[in-house]
Formats: sequence, structure tokens, C-alpha cells
Amino acid sequence: MAQLGANADGEVLVPGRVPDCYLGLLLEPTDHHTQAVGVLVVAPAALLHPHVPQPDGTVLYELVTGHPDRAAQELVLLTDLTVELRAWPSGTWATRGLDPQAAAGAIIAAWRGGHVKGLQLDGLTAEETLALERPAMTYVREQLRERLARQLRRAWRDRTSPLGVVAAVLVRATGWPVGDVAAASRDVLRLGFQ
Repeated sequence: MAQLGANADGEVLVPGRVPDCYLGLLLEPTDHHTQAVGVLVVAPAALLHPHVPQPDGTVLYELVTGHPDRAAQELVLLTDLTVELRAWPSGTWATRGLDPQAAAGAIIAAWRGGHVKGLQLDGLTAEETLALERPAMTYVREQLRERLARQLRRAWRDRTSPLGVVAAVLVRATGWPVGDVAAASRDVLRLGFQ
């Protein structure tokens, strides 16, 4: 049962309904002089990793995978969840006692430590970075989502990318058709853990 209950329209989250979507997290550079701001793309299952504070990760997982409007292979950004949460009574993180930034930070730390699989996409502009922090910047965020989705599709097709290499190994190990690297890549991301 979803922890949020029914929203203002009477809709209830069904956690795990769309497990093959992706979560995009703002990835601040560790070295501000040499790296650009980027996005870390992970499977929603990463929100349930032991390093992620709970119930924060669980509620985020429910929103990411169980929202009634969620579609397969959709890239969901943390700011999207802030907007979607407004449909619930007392629909802010603070009133619910949740800290999505702490959950995101824990996932990023687990990824940097090699405990969570993810794909880093770089090259955000200053405006795109702001759109990941400000819910009102929907137009810029939608443009960013489309650009990042194209990068994800290229990574799935490119067997030399980290995700493509892992997918190619899975294709060989499982006997999936060689042309089905995209499905294998989605399964790799869906697992979320090493």
C-alpha cells in the first residue's frame, strides 16, 4: 500500500506499476574547476538501497514507479516529483517530513562508491541546472528531458558505453537476441544494484 494514500483526484499510487522508468538526479561536480554539472540516471530500485534514508526513498520510489501518469522508459527528474506531490493533501516534502535531497545525495554517494549502477550524462547549461532545482521551469525541464532521453537511447545502442558494455555481456550470458541491447540495458538499470 502506498504511503501517500489517495491524492485530490482520488488516485492512489501503485508502487512498482512502471518499474522500467528512470530517475534523473542533479549531479554536482566533485571538482568545480574541471567538471561540468550533469545528471545521474539510475533505476528506481536505487531508492530502496540500504544507503538511502527511509521512508524518504520508499516514498520517492512510490512516486517514481506508481504515479498514475507514469509511462515505461520515462525519465523522471526529482523536480517532477516535487510538482506531482502537490496533488496530495499536505503535498510538500516538509509537511510530510521527507527530504528528497538527502535520498538523492545518498544514491549519488552510493554510485560514486560503486554500490549502485547508474549512467552519468554531462553538459548541462546553467539554465538546465536551474530547471532541475526550480519546479516552475517546466518548459526548460521538458527540453532537457528530451535531450537526455536521446542520450540514453544512444547509450543503449552504443556497445562501447559503460551501459552498452554491460548490456552486451548480459546478451551473451543470457542468450538474448543481439539486437535487443536496449532491453538488456533497461534490465541492467532496473536492477539498480551491483
